[in-house]
Amino acid sequence: MKTSVSNKKRHIINAAADLFQDRGYNATSMRALATKVGLEPSSIYSHINSKEELLIEICLNCAELFSKGMEKILNQDLSFEEKIMSLVELHTDIAYEHPASVTVFNDEWKFLPEGTKEVFLTMRKEYESNFKSILTGGKSMGLFDFDHLDITFSIIMKMLNWSYRATKKYPKPTLYLNLSKAVLKVLTH
Repeated sequence: MKTSVSNKKRHIINAAADLFQDRGYNATSMRALATKVGLEPSSIYSHINSKEELLIEICLNCAELFSKGMEKILNQDLSFEEKIMSLVELHTDIAYEHPASVTVFNDEWKFLPEGTKEVFLTMRKEYESNFKSILTGGKSMGLFDFDHLDITFSIIMKMLNWSYRATKKYPKPTLYLNLSKAVLKVLTH
């Protein structure tokens, strides 16, 4: 889906993710972005077309990381518990590799242009549907014990989304271990 980008453009995308995370998409100016990457405001447009292009790149790249991770997990011969642990690992890996981008993905997607927003939401809904199917599969096998699928899914996602903000405070193995235990407690009481 994505083509390779130049090092300079990648640097601009990463800087935009940092600014969008800190200030929000609407409050980030192209001037602030140019300053952050050491370019004149007019020069930044030789590398990108718009601030919107950066948001699209950040959000769709993260959506693709989650989609490909889910696809890999679904295609492996794993128990439902192993699939859940693999999903926690996927979220932890992305949190540590792309902390600013994944926060933008979660918080700023609503500013995507309409055509792209539909693509993004379709990818997100498919991911959520697959995640829920793992939960219901584990429940049907007697491995998981929960009363309400949507509430259980939301609780787990809140824990996983919190991890993106915890990357600066905890080492990756500690965060993964504790998230795994917490998710399993939610699923098994």
